[in-house]
Amino acid sequence: MLLRSVTQSLPGPVSLEKPHSTHFRPRPFIPRRLRSSFFGLVILGTIALLFHLDSSSQNELLVFLKDLPKPESGKNPPRFYEWHDREKRLPQHDPDLPYPQGREGRYIRFSNHVWGLGWGNAMQEMVLNAHLAYLAKRTYVFENYTWDKTSDDFSNYNGKPIPARVPLTALLSGPVAGDPFPPSADAPPAVVPEFFNEVCPNRTIINSTEINGRLSKPSAATTLQAWIDKLEKTEDRCVEIKEHSGQIFDLWLIGTSKRLLDIWPSLVTSPILTQFSWSPLVTAALAANALIIHPALSDATPSDFAPSSAPTPLSGLLALHIRRGDYLEHCKDIANWSARFMGFNEFPGLPDRFFPPAVHSQGNAPPEELTRYRAHCFPEINQIVSRVRDVRASLLPTTTLTRVYVLTNGRPDWLQELKNALQEDARIQGMDEWEHIGTSRDLRLTREQRHNSQAVDMAIAQRSEIFIGNGFSTMTSNVVMLRAACGIDWHKTRFW
Repeated sequence: MLLRSVTQSLPGPVSLEKPHSTHFRPRPFIPRRLRSSFFGLVILGTIALLFHLDSSSQNELLVFLKDLPKPESGKNPPRFYEWHDREKRLPQHDPDLPYPQGREGRYIRFSNHVWGLGWGNAMQEMVLNAHLAYLAKRTYVFENYTWDKTSDDFSNYNGKPIPARVPLTALLSGPVAGDPFPPSADAPPAVVPEFFNEVCPNRTIINSTEINGRLSKPSAATTLQAWIDKLEKTEDRCVEIKEHSGQIFDLWLIGTSKRLLDIWPSLVTSPILTQFSWSPLVTAALAANALIIHPALSDATPSDFAPSSAPTPLSGLLALHIRRGDYLEHCKDIANWSARFMGFNEFPGLPDRFFPPAVHSQGNAPPEELTRYRAHCFPEINQIVSRVRDVRASLLPTTTLTRVYVLTNGRPDWLQELKNALQEDARIQGMDEWEHIGTSRDLRLTREQRHNSQAVDMAIAQRSEIFIGNGFSTMTSNVVMLRAACGIDWHKTRFW
């Protein structure tokens, strides 16, 4: 920087080469022969210091983990071995338990579950499958969140190693992840596949097309009832939905409000949803980062998020879901498909609507449609600032927003630009500056929590006072589902 300032102050093209001088030149402090060794030691020392700081940060986070498995060490992504073992030790995994558990229980495993897609897709399918199992009076077999079915512990995403599988209890709590049902539900807790294989060495395998193939673009409620009827007629106590057969509640159903929303009256009263919560690993991350997110999260526990407990919104917190990176290409695809918002993002009570073009783009959206979709799917900083300004101003008579949290995969430099723009706009508009603007990139997380960060973000958005989401995203759709289940006013859930 000093050299740059000097050259910029020079009046014209001047050589920076030093003129020959016969003046005395002081002897270097470090002899030439030792310089490479010295600087090598400096680099190694810097690396050691950074490692020490990272280790110190990890040690500080251990306080919040309490009785949970300690973070794994090493260069590779976490394997979650202790979390897998923790699941296997759940009390329901005793084959000698009396009916309706143990060897006499009635089970269903969805081996056709989605894999290789984002957490939002997987979570929504899990909730619906678990709800079907509950209504069919069969014990649900809960699966890992699976990115890759390889036998290896690791897969890759965008060239970087990631866990091939994450145990569900490291993401969720509640009946969907093996916690007890409330007594009124009179249902046995979910089990892991290993236990299912032990107590169900023989099972009836059903290809999903046997039922779904008979239905023409059915609604979720129609699909649900067709499968309940099928399972009630199946005498075998052990049922497995055939691996590699299509999902019962597939992406096209979940993404279409006309097909999905008729399941809501059944789902919203189901203990699968009323008792739904986040893993203690997730709530530990919230507690550790309360100053970045919201002070009220300093003692967060899973029960604080279950809809049945009517959790109080985090006062003054505005959560923004902003996708970056390769999502731009997905937004182009959405425009080319003339897509609508995802299913739960079209609840009738929500104030913000998006209407696709009257004439389907047939895979080739015109430029004006690409621009319109992009504003809702991949907004730029000026569009984000404008939307936040409008929403904040419209709520001022009843709701004072003071903090922002951004759910995002954006680059740190881009996020800093966004933070600056939000604060500058608040000053220009004569509004109070934001007390704090935090982002996903600001969180201090353990190695395991880093790979569960979408769940951390979703938990924050669920409890935020106001949420502005991406209507085309399954992640936003899950947040909207949970906010609806918690009874949060519709007008406090918005979209770009």
